[in-house]
Amino acid sequence: MGPVDVAIVGGGASGTLVAAQLLRQARTALRIVLLERSGAVARGLAYGPAEPCHLLNVPASGMSAWPDDPDDFVRWSGAAPDAFVPRSVYGAYLEAVLTRAHSGAAPGVSFHLVCGEAVSASLDGGAVCIELEDGRRIASATAVLALGNFASCDLAVDDGGLYSSALYRRSPWERGALDGIPAGEAVVLLGTGLTMVDAVLALQRRGHRGRIHALSRHGLLPQVHGGTPGPAQPHIGATGVRGLLRALRACALGTGDWRSPLDALRPLTQRIWRRLPDAERLRFLRHLRTHWDVHRHRMAPEVAAGLARARSRGQLLVHAGRIESFAVQGGHALARYRPRGERTARELRGARIVNCTGPAWRLADARNALVDSLLERRLAVPDSLGMGLAADGDGALLGAGGGRLLTLGALRRGELWESTAIPELRAQAHAVASRIVADLEAALPAEATL
Repeated sequence: MGPVDVAIVGGGASGTLVAAQLLRQARTALRIVLLERSGAVARGLAYGPAEPCHLLNVPASGMSAWPDDPDDFVRWSGAAPDAFVPRSVYGAYLEAVLTRAHSGAAPGVSFHLVCGEAVSASLDGGAVCIELEDGRRIASATAVLALGNFASCDLAVDDGGLYSSALYRRSPWERGALDGIPAGEAVVLLGTGLTMVDAVLALQRRGHRGRIHALSRHGLLPQVHGGTPGPAQPHIGATGVRGLLRALRACALGTGDWRSPLDALRPLTQRIWRRLPDAERLRFLRHLRTHWDVHRHRMAPEVAAGLARARSRGQLLVHAGRIESFAVQGGHALARYRPRGERTARELRGARIVNCTGPAWRLADARNALVDSLLERRLAVPDSLGMGLAADGDGALLGAGGGRLLTLGALRRGELWESTAIPELRAQAHAVASRIVADLEAALPAEATL
């Protein structure tokens, strides 16, 4: 393949949104390539392996792909604005968004999907040279990293041979991760967040009857969508994490319901996070992140009802404690943990242990060859917290890339915090595409504009 103008690495939600924005905004000739290792667009981990029982965690009214057309998904799907739609349906919507944008693109604007995994990037003259795992190379004037969330990390404890055995899966999204488990056997899920919820739903869909143990340090489950209306906007007075906590407590006073105050705070979250010094951000990550996550990332009411039924009949047991070690014994997996507030360790036994702790959130744990090559060549630098890559306001990476490398989504979480949900992704995709189109058009003579 010859040189292109834009290479987007990653065909999940964020990559699809960037491609759609470029197709929509470009008015001069533009060659766009989307690199996706699976060969499928608009799916990724969020929408690709999703089963019919897996619902969006946000009502349909908040899931439009376009910042300037908030009702687009509702119109396309026919769903009620407050409905929680299956995630597989949303993946089909994103694919339709890309198809519509492609068909409506200006003359001279082209789009191609390339199946392959990018493993390194370098600068070659004025181009970004991306090398694929199979040895192919693509030269592009600009590259966008739309890598999505990174895979979960194995817990740093003595695994007793578990990690190399068939009794362990690093993610419930791995092919066959939940298949082949005897219906009456126990299963141990590490983590009690939304990933665990999805795993429970998938097990139930397979007819699993055995116990399901869910274990995390705090044993907190995601909250449920709903709640009493809160104030239009919490009053944030003092700066710092303690000031934020006081403001949220004041909003929840009387009802004890933190959900509405957090929703009202959402438009301000990035601004608040960016003005916090690193010491305060680290304090938040150490002490409040878990509590923030369970209130901010919530379950659909019907999903929560199903989980409540599983708990009431004793199938789903939630444990709070810290994992000390794993072992393999008699064809079963053992998780040894110390319950929260206790001194004596206990054991959980299962036919399989599945890591449901969610994506890695530190760059050092990412295990991504492309990111490693960018850091090694100083084309990118870590953000100040080591959670992602440092970038300017439009997503252009800081480093030797000189504005030719941009990113969005999870790689910006250290600098923006709220950076992985569709409302944030669609805004970032618009900003990234606008930056690329403006830069390319500025480099062309006036008569080249279509």
